[in-house]
Parts: sequence; C-alpha cells; structure tokens
Amino acid sequence: MRVEFNKTIRLSLYIEDFEDITIFKVFLYDFKYLVGYISIVWYNIKIDKILKKRIHTMKVLHVLAQLPVKTGSGVYFTSVIDGLKNYEVEQAAIYGTTPEYDFNILDTVYEVEFEGEDIDFPIVGMSDVMPYNNTLYKNMSENMMTTWQNAFREKLLKAKDEFKPDVVITHHLWILSSIVCEIFTDEKVLAICHNTDLRQAEKNPNIKEKYVTKLDKLDKILALSSSQIDEIVTVYNYSKENIINIGAGYNEKVFFPLNNYEPKEKLEILYAGKFDESKGFYELIKAFRILEIKVKDVELDLIGNLKEEDKERVYSLVGDSKNIKIYNAMDQAHLGEIMRQKDIFILPSYFEGLGLIAVEALGSGLRVVATEIEGLIEFLGDKINNSDIIEYIAMPTIYDTDKAVEEEKPAFIERIVAALELMIERTRKERKLPQELLEEIESHSWKKKIETIYNLL
Repeated sequence: MRVEFNKTIRLSLYIEDFEDITIFKVFLYDFKYLVGYISIVWYNIKIDKILKKRIHTMKVLHVLAQLPVKTGSGVYFTSVIDGLKNYEVEQAAIYGTTPEYDFNILDTVYEVEFEGEDIDFPIVGMSDVMPYNNTLYKNMSENMMTTWQNAFREKLLKAKDEFKPDVVITHHLWILSSIVCEIFTDEKVLAICHNTDLRQAEKNPNIKEKYVTKLDKLDKILALSSSQIDEIVTVYNYSKENIINIGAGYNEKVFFPLNNYEPKEKLEILYAGKFDESKGFYELIKAFRILEIKVKDVELDLIGNLKEEDKERVYSLVGDSKNIKIYNAMDQAHLGEIMRQKDIFILPSYFEGLGLIAVEALGSGLRVVATEIEGLIEFLGDKINNSDIIEYIAMPTIYDTDKAVEEEKPAFIERIVAALELMIERTRKERKLPQELLEEIESHSWKKKIETIYNLL
C-alpha cells in the first residue's frame, strides 16, 4: 500500500509538468483503482488552479506622451480605451496633460503634468505644429530630455508596481515606447505607429540613435497602412512578420449622420484640424476666396486652434469675406455635432498617416474632398473611392515630408476650387449619402478594429 501511494505522488508531479488530461489517462490505465482515485482528486485540484488563473481579469496599460485628445494619436488612444470597455479587461492609462485639463478617461490614471508639478515646459508634441502649446523634440536641451524621461519613467514604474499590467499598449515608435520596453520586460508590449514617429526619425536621426534603442523588444507593432510596414522595417530594423496592418477606426457613437436634413440657405463646407502649412490650410483659404466668387451661397467653417502668432496672416487671407467662420471644438463629441450640420468636408493636407478625420466626416454623413493621401485611399477601399461621395485632389510636389513646392501651389489652389465646385454640384443634387455606402463606411468603425486589437492581447 505504501509503495503504491508513493507511485501516485510521482505520477502527480509528472502530470503537473504536462497539464494534459489525455496524457494523464494514458498513464493512469496501468495503475490500481486506489492509486487512480488519489491521483484524480489531486488533478481536479490542479485544474481548479488553472481555471482560477484563466479567469484573472486581463490588465491593460495605455501609454501616450501627449494629450489624449485633439490629435490623431490622441483620438486613437482614447478610442481604444473606450472600445475595450466592452470587454472583460481592467484598464489604466499614462499620458501627458497640463493644469487646464481635467480628463475623465479611466478610474486609474498616471498623468504627467506639463507646465505644472512634473515638468515646467509645454507638452512635447510628435508634430512640429500641434493644436495646443507644445515643445519640439529637436529644441530640447539635454536637461529637458532628462526631466521628460524621468517624469514618464516614474509614472511607468508606479503603474508597473501598483497596477501590474499584463499588456502595455504604447503609442508612437519613439522615445517613450523605448522606455516602456526597458521597464516592462515580462509583459506583452504592443506599439502603434502613427506616421509622425517615422517623420521624427527622419528629421531627427541623432535623437532616434540616442534615445530610441529598445523597440526590438516589442511583441507586435500595429501599422496604419500596408505602405507603412516597409518603412517601419527600414527605419527601425524591425521584423516584418511582427508588424500588423490594423489601420484605425472612427467612433460610430460620436460620428453618425442625421436622419433628416433640413434645407439651408447656404451650403456649408468644413475644415477641422491644425492651422498649419503642412495641412494645406492657407491654400484652402485662398481657394475658398476664389470659390465664393464663382459659386453663390457657400460658407467655410475652419475649426481648430488659431494661435496668436498666426492671427495676422490668417485674417489677412480671410480679408473681407463674410462666408468664413473660425472657431474651435470643445471635444470629439462637439466636433461630431458640428459635422452633422455641415455638407462637405475638406482635407487639403500635404501629409497624413491616414487622415482619420476624413473617415469621421464620411461617418457623419458628409461628402469629402481630400488630397491623394495614400493611407486614406487604401483604408477606404474601392467601393467608396469609386463612388461620388469622395473626390481626391492631386498634391503638388512634396519635399521634407510635408512641405509643398511653392511654385506649384497656385495650380494646387485651382485644383481645390475645381474639386469643391464638383462636390457642391453633387451635394445640391443629393445631400444624403446612399445607405449602402453608409454601411460600407460603418465597417471602418472602431467596433471592428477593437475586436482585432482585443484578440491580439
């Protein structure tokens, strides 16, 4: 009896390594009933432990170096968080903020306050021009960089100790994501490329070489488009097989069309985004001044942050026009409300990773005029691209990533005018988008993208 019991103990320890009930039964067949009984009881306990481990709620930590609003990456950041609230996961977030903001993103947050208690200078933005006061990476001193790194490192370590994430989702293939890889060595880490990081790497190779050193530790990189994948491989020497073209999505709960459209005196064109050269912003104003002479009853709304240093230039271009309005949206929900009331959205940008705001406009029921943004064209697909609800404008020659050749801007302005004239004609014939195209647009909502992201966790 004692010998048989000892055999049971040895068998149980062997089974613990395999954790496979099929193998367990094969081994059990040659033993006596009593041995089998003792082993089965023990194995049931083992199964219970496994099940408890499996029902552990997954913890996901989201990391962003900027404000979780206003920019494409900020919207992406909050959209992923909101989408994952529909799944059995516990979430926390680290992001940059300033004293003027009071975000209500999650119960567990680790904010890095710029121009406040953590860092005394403005938020460091991935783009040279941001829709809020910002610092440029290229202008940071060694001391500023150290302060910035230490502030985020402190919050990351605190989150690791207190929140204990299973997965970290970090945004931008840049300095902060490198620090994330340094700290979270035992956790799964996914990074999302937003294209502005690739641009930073191109413009500031010395910063990349010095501070972006750990990205090879990433488990997966999520790209916005297939064309972006090869660039990631080239710039960061990262394995192509671990890069997933996931694209982005729009929030269908915020951006949705009106059920009924009331006739209006004027047809309303909308631009929303940065008031910056790279967005074709100034060419848009020039184009509209021509358009409003050629076409009656049109209005242009410019939504964004008009900085004090840009006011003189902007107002001089607007001139005596009574058809141009300039204001800002409070948040994404407010922008969605504004969009639903407009007719045409215009995105004359020289550079976009995706141009998600154009997708949001389509989701809001607007027709769209946009430059030939490669990521946007790929994302929308043939059905939408070949319809009459979107019209693309050929770009001027681009240099230094997002700058247009000055001599080609007059012809570009003419193309904007022509594209808007065409879309105005279409809109006046039929304001409402066809239902089958609205359904196609909805397939690009966050609902579908979040499902993919969750499966990667």
